[in-house]
Amino acid sequence: MAGRILPRLPLVGLALAAIAGILAAEYLPPAPRLVLVLTLAALLGAMFRRGGVLLWVATAGGFALAHLNQWQEDPVLRWAEQLTAEPHAVKVTGVLEDEPRAAAGSVWTARMRTEQWEVDGHTSSPGGEIEVRWTTSEIPRYGDRWAIEGVAGLPREARNPGEFDQRQWLARQGVFLEVRSREPEAAALLAREQGSPIQAAALTARAWMLRTLGLGLEDAPAIRSLIAGVTIGARDGEADQFSEAFRQTGTFHLFSVSGLHVGMFALLLWVVLRPLGLSRRQAVVVIVPLLFFYALVTGASSPSIRAAVMIAVAFGGFLLDRPNAPANSLAAAALLLLAWDTNQLFSAGFQLSFFIVASLFVLAPPLQEYFTARLQPDPFLPRKLYNRWQKTTAEAGREVGATLGVSTAAWLGSLPLTIAIFHLVPLLSIPANMLAVPLAFGILAVSMLSLLAGLASAWLAAVFNNTSWGLASLLLAMVQGTAALPGSYVHLPPGWMQPPARLTVFDLETGGAQLLRTREKAWLFDTGTDRDFPRAVEPALRAAGLGHLDALVLTHGDTRHIGGGPRAVEMVPPQTVLVSAFTDRSPARRRLYALLREEKFPKSIVLPTDRFRAGRDTTVEFLAPETGARSADDQALVARIKIGGFRVLLMSDSGAATESALVRRHGSDLRSDILVLGRHDEDICATAEFLHAVQPSAIILAPPDPFREGTDEPALRARLADSGATIFDQAECGAVITTFNGPRAEVAGFLNKQIAVLEGDQQKSR
Repeated sequence: MAGRILPRLPLVGLALAAIAGILAAEYLPPAPRLVLVLTLAALLGAMFRRGGVLLWVATAGGFALAHLNQWQEDPVLRWAEQLTAEPHAVKVTGVLEDEPRAAAGSVWTARMRTEQWEVDGHTSSPGGEIEVRWTTSEIPRYGDRWAIEGVAGLPREARNPGEFDQRQWLARQGVFLEVRSREPEAAALLAREQGSPIQAAALTARAWMLRTLGLGLEDAPAIRSLIAGVTIGARDGEADQFSEAFRQTGTFHLFSVSGLHVGMFALLLWVVLRPLGLSRRQAVVVIVPLLFFYALVTGASSPSIRAAVMIAVAFGGFLLDRPNAPANSLAAAALLLLAWDTNQLFSAGFQLSFFIVASLFVLAPPLQEYFTARLQPDPFLPRKLYNRWQKTTAEAGREVGATLGVSTAAWLGSLPLTIAIFHLVPLLSIPANMLAVPLAFGILAVSMLSLLAGLASAWLAAVFNNTSWGLASLLLAMVQGTAALPGSYVHLPPGWMQPPARLTVFDLETGGAQLLRTREKAWLFDTGTDRDFPRAVEPALRAAGLGHLDALVLTHGDTRHIGGGPRAVEMVPPQTVLVSAFTDRSPARRRLYALLREEKFPKSIVLPTDRFRAGRDTTVEFLAPETGARSADDQALVARIKIGGFRVLLMSDSGAATESALVRRHGSDLRSDILVLGRHDEDICATAEFLHAVQPSAIILAPPDPFREGTDEPALRARLADSGATIFDQAECGAVITTFNGPRAEVAGFLNKQIAVLEGDQQKSR
């Protein structure tokens, strides 16, 4: 049986062999010469013996070599390693490869194809792509040639658990360097229109589409953003306010152009072209180029390109008059995409796309048959005897059963990766998508009519846009209503077994936040800035499977510590918010308190000696601030966490004044295993008297503020060294995660893997 089936799907075996070769090159020690010899031998053997196994071996070897060349042996990577071994001022000349993105003020970021480097007076031309971030009064465009003087370095890496790793993401695309320039005079525009004319036309068309789709919707920016996202994948901050509801219902894929959008666009083209009298072959010749142009217009995202390739391969069977085996088409698309870029295999989008399509091939037919059979009239009644009502219900049952089968297969195919990546199970994803996808198709269809009308009449385009507004409003109401239903989604922790307690001290540069997670409760101490929370803190909460907080503690009014509070309240609603009795003029605190009043979140004032239970064997006790504190940092809440036989002292940004008050009040009772130190804006911290009272085994030190003058850093380092504790410098180790498990606690740096193991019994006997 297997011998009769396998020859009909020859590309499936080759695709699996290619995947095996890439994985071997990624995770096994590199041996390019050995792989080359084996590949050539297998290829010669396959040519003379026509052996399928030998061809698979040759394919695996070829893709392994391609991956080694694209990833581990890339000459641009070697150049990046040489250039970043020590800081270098450089001048780089090149052409912008994508549409520049505006950052704060007149700062821009873009991808650049380099042409020439000047380093230490020497000129070289290693080629390759880099990220550039520069300041200019000009408005840069795709295809510009720029000369930029700045500092070369590595892209930002993830410094916290769950944080997006930009360095790894860019490296998978062959980008290993970043050049940053701050002064406007350090950048010069040399020429315009040096890029691909096709991509330039696509970007021009995209800008015109955005303007046209916004006609008549100037007073509804959020809905306008949703329509633009569904139609051409354009998103801005306006739509972020309801993105969480789409994520919770499993419909977040509607926000960005993916295989679904490209498929809907292809269906629209097919529906339009077939009535015009075009043959199937002629329609395919028109549709395939338009699909790739649509993918370019939508930003040439990997999902849209993947979908265009997959559909083009499937349509290729029509042109060749060959029977179309879906699994073979899927394998052919995978081979083409991996041959172009082997690193796509490690993209979550690539994995999700092929998992879903494969599940549709395997699971959809039996599921459709199952659902359809249960939505038909009496199976013992012959169809010839159906009355009008039974015929109607039978037809409706077939349509609903087919839709249910496809939706369920897609949900099952995406579920493993959804759990692994997002730690979320959208339980109502099937009915939500059955309602949302037709609405999204309607928005896409009406938006295409708006774009066609916009060629002749702005007024008519606005009419269609208002129709899209109605459909988008209905879509939004449906998604938000579904997300609000009890049990519509479930957050899952990453792993079956959780330790009794875990404390994560985030690395937020000059800000601060700590997450205490026990088996029973989750406490968040501060949130970082409004930028820090979505970048670093929220991903960690999601990775921990948290959909809400038991307590949010706001230590003081510094925006670097509570600026992300409004986002935290909206994204992971806390059962209670704990604050200090002190008031200040902090705008961040006022905004957050206004939101708490509006949303009716309970807020409790805590005083020294107040104690709360945060788990079966965990308590949180507040020790400061004392009355009379003047500066904001001196008013910060100081918390001591007791977990079994361990004590952790969270000092926030407290300085010497608070430390002295704590020593006077608590004396030797201040002893703690782990001391978490922030940075006071003006005062010193970690005085010798305080360290002697605390006697920590491990100290977690926040990075210094590079803009603070008169720093105590050398003396501070000396005092910390004299304490005898293991120092976890977050400037080097990033976030610090402490796992408490019975009588042992393991303190680990996220970046440098520094580890210290503490014994609870030893601490208690000191």
